Amino acid sequence: MDIVFIINGLIAGFIATAAMSILQVPMYKKWGMTSVLEWHENQVITSKFIKKNPEELLIPSFLFHLLHGGLGGIAFAIIVSVIDFQVSYLISGTILGFLFALVVLIIHEPITKVKPLEHPLGNIPVIGSFVNHAIYGAALGYFLIVL
Repeated sequence: MDIVFIINGLIAGFIATAAMSILQVPMYKKWGMTSVLEWHENQVITSKFIKKNPEELLIPSFLFHLLHGGLGGIAFAIIVSVIDFQVSYLISGTILGFLFALVVLIIHEPITKVKPLEHPLGNIPVIGSFVNHAIYGAALGYFLIVL
């Protein structure tokens, strides 16, 4: 396994997280913390460490979100190094993004106490999570190719 490829996975993960976050900012501004499921999770988790109101922790929790994206990039680089999926990184990255969105749905209620499929904002947060994670995955695959 090539360490440079793994580091490129980390960098691609950071870039992909930034790309998906650009689309999450308008949701956050319009509907607040609970509208972006993964940000909500990170804010609640961060509040448990820092002992502050989750609403006050946008920046620290965003750094946590960025870390998750970087770690996802490392995991993706390791997986595609070990397993030859016979599809492009763009496609396999997008599939990974959808899997990450599923993980978000599974862990959301235990962390935030909000059921994503019965969300007060309706389907917007769930649809947003799938779309944004697909963008993350596609960007991850793309940037892993070009780095």
